[in-house]
Amino acid sequence: MITLDKLKTYQEFNGDIDGWTRASKGRVKSFMTDADWYLIDELLMGLATMGTGLAAPSFAHDIEAKLHASTADEATRAALRALVVQRGPGSAA
Repeated sequence: MITLDKLKTYQEFNGDIDGWTRASKGRVKSFMTDADWYLIDELLMGLATMGTGLAAPSFAHDIEAKLHASTADEATRAALRALVVQRGPGSAA
């Protein structure tokens, strides 16, 4: 489950899983898994693809369903969407 805390950690390392793996210890390492990291990457790429307007409706539906199923709340979903906008087109992950 992706939470605001996990997304904040992702942002602190600018999406760099290798940097996170090397630098994180203790609580930071224990509350977030590689699977969480990859899920954030996948959601960001999906949202960025949807943002181009070129995504098939079925793809958009699948990403929205995954977003709702794998995030803790609307605040987390909004933060993910905002991160896509901040990064701009073509740089979701």
